[in-house]
Amino acid sequence: MAQQEQDLLQGLAWKGVGLIGSTEERAHEQEQQGSSASAETYLRMGLTGTGEDASISSSSSSSSSTSTYSKRARWSSDIRLLALDMDGTLLDSNSKVLPSSVRAIQAALKAGVLVCLATGKARPAALSALTPVGLAGPGLVVSQQGPGIFLQGLDTYNKDGLRLPSVYLEPSIVKAAFEYSARENVTLSAFLGDDCVTMKHTPEIQELKDVYYEPLAKVLPSVDDILAGPPVLKLLFMTDPKIVDSKLKPDWQRFVREYSAETMQAVPNMLELVPKGVNKGSGMRKLLANLELPVEAVMAIGDGGNDLPLLQSAGLGIAMGNAVPEVKEAAQCVVANNNDGGIAEAIERFIL
Repeated sequence: MAQQEQDLLQGLAWKGVGLIGSTEERAHEQEQQGSSASAETYLRMGLTGTGEDASISSSSSSSSSTSTYSKRARWSSDIRLLALDMDGTLLDSNSKVLPSSVRAIQAALKAGVLVCLATGKARPAALSALTPVGLAGPGLVVSQQGPGIFLQGLDTYNKDGLRLPSVYLEPSIVKAAFEYSARENVTLSAFLGDDCVTMKHTPEIQELKDVYYEPLAKVLPSVDDILAGPPVLKLLFMTDPKIVDSKLKPDWQRFVREYSAETMQAVPNMLELVPKGVNKGSGMRKLLANLELPVEAVMAIGDGGNDLPLLQSAGLGIAMGNAVPEVKEAAQCVVANNNDGGIAEAIERFIL
């Protein structure tokens, strides 16, 4: 119709576009604008409301498809540091690293991205977990010569593997916690950096080593002996999740008000006491200052409440499918869970 109208107008020596042609041009412009809006939304979010990749329909213009691919290229060039939580994120429900995660991390390293850990675990635990899958060693994910955020940000290492300045728990709260442990018969371990100490060897202390890779805690006879050693970075209670929720949490959320400390939880059967204001996010800020990298260069992946400050301190925060609600809410993208390839999905979508 538009062509027939144009032929008629030309026969009348009319210059310009007719009514039908003008209407079709405006419709085409609106379609282009709609496609651009879709691409812009994809650029900002990277996903649809269901967590799947936003797709451009077959009716979209070629320019919107180009925007989709440039989005991937832009993320790939921007991300220079990938920070990974361990329990519930890099590790599956059996505390193992999925083969798909290993392959994706190796590809990210090959692409020139620095990959490090941001975990509540001690550095020896991370080395033990990643050595069997070939991700431990210089230039890999964790080593004694490279960067990393451990013990909830309390034990952070620079690009050369040197410990950055930290803060410690007050001796008074360490004493109070071990007295509580003895009175309530709840397992408690004190983390000093690469070493742990306790006052009683329990099945939970052994489980920390056998399942969670932590160094086996050395048993000391008294809290005075513990306080006579290196300062304590964090304390970790371990017991049945129901006891954690009904007893430990309310007790210690009340007790810590008297000290410069706060509670933190990474997994259901543990409760940690750490110095107030220190977390994975503060550890990340220290590390970025050392690496001279902007926040925008960081992609962080996590699942637990203790990962919330980490995701908030990254340019791109990714939540695992098994993440707690507040972490999913804060994240820019939610991927599959830790048993179904969430790590590989995140790396393939935003780095490779």
